[in-house]
Amino acid sequence: MSDKKMPTRPGIPECSNYLLTGNCDLKECKYHHPMNTTPIESGLALNNKGLPLRPNQTVCPNFSRFGLCKSGQACKFDHSSSSGSKL
Repeated sequence: MSDKKMPTRPGIPECSNYLLTGNCDLKECKYHHPMNTTPIESGLALNNKGLPLRPNQTVCPNFSRFGLCKSGQACKFDHSSSSGSKL
């Protein structure tokens, strides 16, 4: 989990990225980041852009085409470095 303090906002929907990975990269995320939560995918391997490596999944269409992914670490697709665009 991240060292930085995440905002807790009880009563607000929980941040899906935080629940999945234990991190949230948004500077001012509007969602709840519950304390003492174990990430669903704590051992998730990331590529050099911080995107998830999921070798048994389909390659992310956005990453494959543009080298970017708007879903970030919460994306369910693979982001193998060899599949990203070399723009």
